[in-house]
Amino acid sequence: MQGKVRRLNFSGSSNIGAFCRVTDYWLLLASNREPTQRALEDLFEMPPIITTLGDSSLVGILSAGNVNGLLVPHFTLDEEIKALSSSIEGSIVSLKSRLTALGNLVLVNDKAALVSSEFTREEVQAIQDALDVEVEAGTVAGSNLVGSYCTVTNRGLLAHTGISSPELEHLSDFFGVPADVSTINCGVPYVSIGLLATSHAAAAGFETTGPELMAISQTFFA
Repeated sequence: MQGKVRRLNFSGSSNIGAFCRVTDYWLLLASNREPTQRALEDLFEMPPIITTLGDSSLVGILSAGNVNGLLVPHFTLDEEIKALSSSIEGSIVSLKSRLTALGNLVLVNDKAALVSSEFTREEVQAIQDALDVEVEAGTVAGSNLVGSYCTVTNRGLLAHTGISSPELEHLSDFFGVPADVSTINCGVPYVSIGLLATSHAAAAGFETTGPELMAISQTFFA
C-alpha cells in the first residue's frame, strides 16, 4: 500500500519533528496554528492533540510512544498528563529520570524499543513496562541519540547515514521492518528532527529534497 509523503513547515521551521510526535494512533501537536494543524490532520487522518509538555512546545523532542503508552519527562504538568490521558488509550508515564529529551533517546514502534545506553537499569525497566515491548539499550553510529538518528514505524526505519551496515541490519531485524539510510532537510543527518511518519503517511520538513523524499517513500511505503 502506497503512503502519502508531504513537505511541511511548523511555524516557519523545517524541524517539524521537534514540535510534533505521531504514531498510528495519535498525533501530538504543540500549537493549533493554521494551516499546519489542518495539513497534519488531513495527512495523518486523525485529529491532533494540542499540548505542551512542561509548558514546552518541543513535544517531539520530549516524548516517545507506541500503541501501548506514551513516555513524557518528569516535569510534565499534572494538567497536561490529565488532558493526554483523556485523549490517548494506553498508559501515560512520567519517567523519573535526569534524561528528559525522550524523543531523542528512545526509538520505538509496536514491536520493540531501542533506548539510549545512558538510561539506568531501573529506567530501562520503566520504559519497558510503559511501552510493553522488547527493549534494548544501545547506540546508533556511536551515539546515544538513538531517537534523533532514526525514525521507525511499523513499516520501515530510516537511519542516520553514519550507521554501519551491520548496525542497520540489526535494527531491521530488531524492529521487524525494512531499513535504509538517508538525510532530511537537504542534508541533515538527524533524521527525526525533520520527519514524522506512520504506517500510512509521512511529513518531511519543507527543505527536504526530491531524492530524500524518494528515500522516505521507498523505505516506509514500498
